[in-house]
Parts: sequence; structure tokens; C-alpha cells
Amino acid sequence: MSVFRSGEQPPGWCELMSFELFELSAQPRAIAVTAEKQRLLVTRGKCRLASGKGAQVLSEGQFWDMDKANGPFTADVGDGTAQVLIFCGRWGTELGGCGIFRLTPSTPAWAKGDPVNYPKSTNFDSHYHDCDEYWVILEGAGTVVVGSRSFEVEAGDCVPIGMGHHHDLPQVRADIKAAYFETTLEGKKRFGHLWEHKHGPAVVRAERV
Repeated sequence: MSVFRSGEQPPGWCELMSFELFELSAQPRAIAVTAEKQRLLVTRGKCRLASGKGAQVLSEGQFWDMDKANGPFTADVGDGTAQVLIFCGRWGTELGGCGIFRLTPSTPAWAKGDPVNYPKSTNFDSHYHDCDEYWVILEGAGTVVVGSRSFEVEAGDCVPIGMGHHHDLPQVRADIKAAYFETTLEGKKRFGHLWEHKHGPAVVRAERV
């Protein structure tokens, strides 16, 4: 596994094939549907997403799945500003969560997550999923742990996390704001954070190692 950025090729196993971050201001912006699956997530402010089928106002943390049958799409913010993230890929129909999370340095306290053997200065929990997950760092910088590997991340990085791999964000150098997208649920198809001490051993797909 490795971190990648917008415009770079993700690892071959990824269901997420690309992502792009847009700043929206006074002028409406046309957003083309270019992939088999495409999701728009509002990462700051609010915007109206309109098509020939109607319009929907979305606020930070809300998302919309876009398809060619309902397009073309236009995003506008009236007299405000907003930021949106476009995910493109090939995920299935049963999905995990999607939204925004924030993390600051804190006094670490073990709560719910699995025990770890590396230094921590956050209370983020070490966990796994019954799906792949992708983090896009929007602001800040820190250290991400996926399985036995660690990565230094900053704004603009996407962290691909394969199904069953424990992952954590144990160190924050600058307050982090990030988007997350949990794609196709598999196996037991449980959603949310899973811990071996409560939910049993993680099932790691071989190609994710």
C-alpha cells in the first residue's frame, strides 16, 4: 500500500480509481460524470447540485452519487463558497460510511480500539473494516499506520486501506481534517469500526497485503 495524490495512479487493487478536489465560488461549475461510479462529497460550506432531474442543496459532510442517466450536473454556491471532493471508481452497491472527520493532538486514552505497540498522541482508535477505505487529507499533517507500515501524510494525500487491515492515526503534527469513504462491504458486511477484541479476528484479503 502507498499514499497517492490526485492525478496519480492508485494501487491496482483499489476500488477508488481517482479523486479530485474543487473550490466553488461565484460561477456555477459543470461536473461531468466520467466514471462507472462517481460520488460528490461536500468538504466545506454548502452547494446546490442541479441536473435535468432536479436540484439538491448539500452541506459539509453530505454526498450525492452521480450517474450519467441523471446528468449533466452543475454545482453552484450562490453568493458563498464551498469545496467538493469527487470520488471516481468501481465500487459495488452495499457500501460503508462516507463523510468528514477531524483530529487534533490529545491525551491518548485507550477506548474501544485494539491495543497498539507504537507511540500515540491522539485518541483515535486502531480498527479494521469489512471493506476497503480511503482517506483524503484535506488539512493538516500527521502519521498514519496501516498494518505494519506507517506513512507521513499531509493535505492532498489519499491513503488507501485494504479490507481487514488495522489502521490508525496516532500522531498529528497539524490539526487534521480529512474525508473518508468506505467502499464495498464484503464478508460479514459489518459497517463501522471493528476491533478484534470485540468483533473477532480481521479477515485480510491476500491481495491487500
